Amino acid sequence: MTEQANLKQAAQEHMALVARRHDAREHQRRLMQGLGRPIISWENSGHRFVAVSDELLWDARWRTFTDFLFHYVKHVLTVEWGAAELAKSPDRRHPLFKWHEKVREEHLRALAGNSGNVVTGVMTGAVRAYLGLAYDLYLCAHNAVLPELLLKRLRNPDQFEGAVYETFVIGCFAKAGFAIEFEDEGDSTTSHCEFTATHKQTGRKFSVEAKAVTSAAKRSGGSAEPPKIRGQLARALRKKVAHPRIVFIELARAHAAREDGTPAWLPHVEEQLEICERELTIDGSSPPSAYLFVTNRAYAHELDAAARVEQFVAGGFKIDDFPPGRNAASLLAMHKARKKHIEVHWLFKAIEAHRLIPESFDERLPEETCGALPKERLRVGETYLVPDANGTHVPGVLVDGEVMPPDSEAYGTYRLENGKHILCKVALSDAEMAAYKRSPDTFFGVLKPESKGINHPLDAFDFVFDTYSKSSREKLLEFMASWSEIDRLRSLSQPELAEHYAATLGAQMWAEIASGKTKLTKD
Repeated sequence: MTEQANLKQAAQEHMALVARRHDAREHQRRLMQGLGRPIISWENSGHRFVAVSDELLWDARWRTFTDFLFHYVKHVLTVEWGAAELAKSPDRRHPLFKWHEKVREEHLRALAGNSGNVVTGVMTGAVRAYLGLAYDLYLCAHNAVLPELLLKRLRNPDQFEGAVYETFVIGCFAKAGFAIEFEDEGDSTTSHCEFTATHKQTGRKFSVEAKAVTSAAKRSGGSAEPPKIRGQLARALRKKVAHPRIVFIELARAHAAREDGTPAWLPHVEEQLEICERELTIDGSSPPSAYLFVTNRAYAHELDAAARVEQFVAGGFKIDDFPPGRNAASLLAMHKARKKHIEVHWLFKAIEAHRLIPESFDERLPEETCGALPKERLRVGETYLVPDANGTHVPGVLVDGEVMPPDSEAYGTYRLENGKHILCKVALSDAEMAAYKRSPDTFFGVLKPESKGINHPLDAFDFVFDTYSKSSREKLLEFMASWSEIDRLRSLSQPELAEHYAATLGAQMWAEIASGKTKLTKD
């Protein structure tokens, strides 16, 4: 091979590596920040700048994104309002200042046990609630606008908890990549929902309503009384809307889970939903249908405890085939139901995937932000000293890797200068394992999707469909030539045949998994 050919090959390999690293950074950014507008930030002259929609903010003290968020909540609610509240006696102050005081106390404890520019501490319920509100306000402003009425309600102690929940719901849709449009609050001639959410890919619009049980309710907190959603659901369904409804209801209960990890309150909610579908009327008439998300943000009421992740479930009120699997007679019917309700399915998946508050202004993980990871991280394309067959340490370029979680180890394939490849084992630190668990697909610095396992019938469908959706129509008919329904199948299009084939094979695969004959799930 000529020198020019060698240079061309090296350039192509480097370009491919750069592209893979870019894909990994973007994947990780979306994991940290969600599917809405990215954080826009840069440093200049010793100051950190952050653009929030068309507003530009800056400060020399912001080392992390959470530093910015602590400032942002004060900025939007105004320093003047905060000063007026602080001038009051503690028992008369706005509820937000109870959070603020506990955050301050936790910050002082963290300062006492840390040194350096970035201080780490415990994410208590108060810290999570305070930062969560700040982040949701930022998401609202950066992806839409901050309605003055919402800020007014947040400043009102009697409306604070409901307004915080509305802000949380706005944040959920922003992180899921929906466009958000607020209703005309000046129009008092009709009732309306909180906002309209439009899925940017499909263009489908939804009218969104948020209802919250407050901490003053007798069924909130650690109450032994089971939660009720009938009243909140009825109030949400009374609103006049222009689009299919999505209703969010917050339970405001202490955290409690069953052995399988599902919320302890889930059976009560499911029972009430069934009763409401049979009995509930609105002004004497049958109520409209709605997608329903029931959430429980225990951290907002367990302020001193370590913050627990919010619990949430999704269901359908008078929607017989949502969530996918409800009343489905086959895996194909389940898949078609998912397609029918795909925007709400994607919303559910986005809420599940993007629960954390970013700590950096870019794609970096929390372990990277606080400097816990070693400088010599395992990254595809980088050179490391590795032992050859004789035990001599020689330079080797990492070309691939695999993490073994139970042993906190990674196996790497390295290319030596002589062109040979060797396999080496490396021990991983606790911080590296935490980074891996947070983003396994990008651990080695390039996008390397890991199998998520098959834990649901639709996972089995997707596993098969990912391969056979690329097969030609003729090849699919060849695969199904011996099937009893082949004459009917010949009239189907290529996409329909691929769906049918994936549903049949996926159902067989899931039956084997459920019976224990094979194990394809991932613990």
